[in-house]
Amino acid sequence: TPGSLAPPAAILWTDPGQEWLGLLPAARRQIPELLVLGDYRPADRTGPAIWLRCVIDGSICLPNVPGDSTPIIYVPGIDPGQLRAGEECPETLRPLVELMYRGVLWHHENGRDWSVRAFLTRPSSKSPAGPGLDIARDAETGAALLRAIGEVAQTPVDELRGRRLDANDFNRLVGVNLTRDILRWMGEARATREEMGEKRWDAFRDEARRELGFDPETEADVEAAARLAKGNGRWGDVWVRFTEAPRQFPGLAELLGRSRPMGVLILEGRDRWPDLNDEDEASVRVALAEVPSLPQPDARRKVQQLETDHRDRREWVWAKLGRSPLAQVLRPLTRLASATEKSIGGASPDDIARVYADRGWQADRSAREALALATADHEQVIAKAVRHFLESWLSQSALALQDALRNHPLSTGRMGASGVAPPTAVAATEAQGTIAAPSTDPVKAAEQECLLFVDGLRYEIGRCLADRLEERGLKATVHSRWAAIPTVTATAKPAVTPVAGDMAGDNLGADFLPVFRGTRRPARATALRDAMTSRGYAIIGDDVLPLGPPPGMRGWRETGKIDHHGHHHGAVDFARLIDGELDRVGRRVKELLDAGWRTVRIVTDHGWLLLPGGLPMITLPRHLTASKWARCAVLAGESRPDAHLLHPWHWNANAHFASPPGIACFSQRPEYAHGGLSVQECLIPDIRVTRSTGADGSMGYDDARTVVRSVNWVRMRCNIEVEVPVTGATADLRLGTASGSSVASTPKAIDADGCASLIMADDTHADAALFIVVSGPDGRILAQRATRKGDPAA
Repeated sequence: TPGSLAPPAAILWTDPGQEWLGLLPAARRQIPELLVLGDYRPADRTGPAIWLRCVIDGSICLPNVPGDSTPIIYVPGIDPGQLRAGEECPETLRPLVELMYRGVLWHHENGRDWSVRAFLTRPSSKSPAGPGLDIARDAETGAALLRAIGEVAQTPVDELRGRRLDANDFNRLVGVNLTRDILRWMGEARATREEMGEKRWDAFRDEARRELGFDPETEADVEAAARLAKGNGRWGDVWVRFTEAPRQFPGLAELLGRSRPMGVLILEGRDRWPDLNDEDEASVRVALAEVPSLPQPDARRKVQQLETDHRDRREWVWAKLGRSPLAQVLRPLTRLASATEKSIGGASPDDIARVYADRGWQADRSAREALALATADHEQVIAKAVRHFLESWLSQSALALQDALRNHPLSTGRMGASGVAPPTAVAATEAQGTIAAPSTDPVKAAEQECLLFVDGLRYEIGRCLADRLEERGLKATVHSRWAAIPTVTATAKPAVTPVAGDMAGDNLGADFLPVFRGTRRPARATALRDAMTSRGYAIIGDDVLPLGPPPGMRGWRETGKIDHHGHHHGAVDFARLIDGELDRVGRRVKELLDAGWRTVRIVTDHGWLLLPGGLPMITLPRHLTASKWARCAVLAGESRPDAHLLHPWHWNANAHFASPPGIACFSQRPEYAHGGLSVQECLIPDIRVTRSTGADGSMGYDDARTVVRSVNWVRMRCNIEVEVPVTGATADLRLGTASGSSVASTPKAIDADGCASLIMADDTHADAALFIVVSGPDGRILAQRATRKGDPAA
């Protein structure tokens, strides 16, 4: 439940019509935390209400039930109203009543229990996604569906989509399906036979003898597995079905593993035997463990040979079952080995930036992807191999930038006492594959453009984000610029705000913060927001989006936890979290565009270094520093360490901070750090995102605004008038936010006159804050407007 402070004690699955009973045999196998209200049968995880309460509260422990999972309590034949009936609730059910408050109900967003038909027909484009099946609505089909629900649930969805399903379709599913049933029997022989019953078992035996030449009654399962591995005749079709959805047939991999005849050399069909795949995985692990001890050229050749030998295993069925993790890791690890063969260099910082934007960032991406793919059993092996290739490349590239900075220092102040020009920015039109000339544009939003600040969005992460946005049908143009130095948030974040020109650096202090010129107020988060507000920027929180920003509006929004995760997780765990953060940023971009912003410009403050095993450390005596961070330090008094360690502060060229050489740190050996001078820390992305244009170069209906002109409530009916520039638009009533659940009995199409009439499904949310949402034919939100039941006409 959004906003909850603790997870639910249980999830109650009420089913008054007992529609889901046919799903139980399969559901019990797939969902170990599923408990069922019924007669006392603990072996089936079934029992009366008081027994269920004891299991939930830990008084009774059941084997094979995950201790860290939330129990799901299936309650057949019970309506939620019975549990809400207080003293009228049957005594046998009363132990479950308090779970209505400590737990949550699994039900449709309209508050009703999920019927089988409603769940299966839920559109797959909505969240949470549903199968989106087209099911006939006659009674005969409904009855056939309930009879076949166990089979439907184990049929690949793609086999059911794209056509109207009727009673005949569901009746056929209940019959014998030889390829499916032989695979189920091979994986779980006893359970499959029990489910079939005698008549269906006999029919299955006849089919198997006739089509496969195999009798499951008299022949052993290992004999069936051996024939499956050979794949002759109809057994080839059975193998194809297994490879399409191997997780539907648990136990089959284990059966194949004990079915290979010992002492027989397998020259063909190695992909059919999981134990041979396991042996290959073990050999890769041994080989990768040797990589850190090899000279770099030899290590590269070894990894490249491993990739050649094992890349085909990524297409084997065992990879789908997660049994080939090292074969998966070899792909990014091989790219890393190749990408780090040449370090990043150039005569000037801009030259180095161009080389990094052209090819260098791919080394950082490959290292991160390899770490993210490392399983718990292989973390150390992969981390050491990544470090072997990455450490010297990072160090040499950082030293090259530091050498270049001695002859070509970055500009130091919009804001310094001398009032010199803004820092150089290197623009890159990577979407077209070329690196453009340097730019010196300050960070300011255009009209109806929102600046989206993402803390710690390193350049290579920005490139990956742009690719994801393009995959979502958006247009993302990547530019790059130099971060303010030192690359810590206190210095670098103010430099990418639209009020950077109002700030200057006084004394460097211990925290690297500039101040506002007029008020001398430190440029912390609240001061930055206040200053942007005074310049006409709308400060947008995660819970409130302006409804259709008016012409001339500019926005600022912050999102993401990349830097937070980097400081609080090790290199491997951090690498695994990046994909989720990119999804988060992508959702924020879409929300802003859906709310009416024409452009979203993604900016950030700094990048970072990531090296598994920790960055190297050098010593800077404590008495020389006023404050010492991992990659930078404020000097104490007139102390002056080696001159090559000193660099001018971005906000005041007369103030200097200390930065260690290469990728070293002044304290500890963190795996993640920023604040120093490396291309990974200093070169940051600047991404502009818009809707993609059509083939004729137009923006389609983005060029015209959708406006909700009037709203009029008549009891439970909400009548609206809309000006919408596209046909096929629909209107809906949603709870709380524009992306909330629907409370209308059904969304309505906007008619030719721009009108629609929405009826609330019931009075459950009669007093709640609602949103009228107008969506285009592609599901994109075109306009939204807040309302409440009974609001006067507006």
